Amino acid sequence: MDSQQRAYIANFGTITAVGDSAAMTAASVKAGVSGYQLSDFYNAQQKPLTLSPVPESVFRQADIEFIIYDYYSEQYDRILKMAFIAMQEVLEQRPEQQSIPLILAIPDISEKDYYLDTSLLLENLLEHKELPFTAETIHFIAGGRAAGIQGIELAMDYLYQKGAAYVLLGSSDSYIDTARLNKIDEAERLLASNRYDGFVAGEGAGFLLLTREPQKALQLDKHIIALNRPGYAEEPGHLYSNDAYRGEGLDKAFKMAFKYSHTQPVDVIYSSMNGEHFWAKEHGVACLRNKHFLSDNVVTEHPADCYGDLGAATGTVLIGVAAIHLLQNSRTTNQLVYASADTRQRAAMVMEKLCIEDVKGAQ
Repeated sequence: MDSQQRAYIANFGTITAVGDSAAMTAASVKAGVSGYQLSDFYNAQQKPLTLSPVPESVFRQADIEFIIYDYYSEQYDRILKMAFIAMQEVLEQRPEQQSIPLILAIPDISEKDYYLDTSLLLENLLEHKELPFTAETIHFIAGGRAAGIQGIELAMDYLYQKGAAYVLLGSSDSYIDTARLNKIDEAERLLASNRYDGFVAGEGAGFLLLTREPQKALQLDKHIIALNRPGYAEEPGHLYSNDAYRGEGLDKAFKMAFKYSHTQPVDVIYSSMNGEHFWAKEHGVACLRNKHFLSDNVVTEHPADCYGDLGAATGTVLIGVAAIHLLQNSRTTNQLVYASADTRQRAAMVMEKLCIEDVKGAQ
């Protein structure tokens, strides 16, 4: 793949605890609004967990019928509804292309037993004929938080190698499930009144409509957002490994991401860090080893402080929030977005704000 090929954002849709749309989520994150709340779920020490759920009013507004099986659950219902609502936001203005490839980020192997069965998700997607998908062009990437960024490469393959006019990349995920929370609590990873080194389990969905044609990209003041080819690598010393944790995976992902972009130093980093101390080491290592690609006053944003950990939806929601903030920021022209899974996967990508007239002139 040509490293100069870019995917342009044509539209996006997002649902989180702090917003039922991409614009509202981005505004809430910018304002520091928190969706955290004490829940009715308790940890092993009978202390209430702090969670970040999507408001029930969002689900009540979703008038969508699904195929239901014996193992259908409230968590499945929430995942499906968030996915459909976010996709509908993205596809409000239906592209002229009849069928659109769909790339779905799903949890990594450590969470596979606590997530919606992909066959059920696939059947429900195909059951709704108003959605422009076919079974042959729906793909799943099991990379957890990193999967949404990893999926950009497959999207670019569809756009540039297979001639697709648009690709939809996204995810929907929810930790709001007793079995899933209990499993994570066994590792003492969830935030509660008796535990400070932990993350706030949340839920959400994020979908990006991507195109290779800049004139079809979403514009604000004649500027558009371009996504460069992502960098990705593996971390041997991940959460479920006995190997030493050195932060080398994220460092390699950074290096690859910067290799595929030719921009001035990055001013802002959007990170998947969720409040657990574990993730700070690799962030420090990657920034130190790649400091020549970063501005002297680089700022790191971690929106999970507002909407909680979104699991597999982390990557695409991060990209959407970062894209809106970049369009609105008159002083910044590029940002780095990265995400790390609980297991090996690490992914990073540089996004750029470009003047539409300059892009057209260069073609």
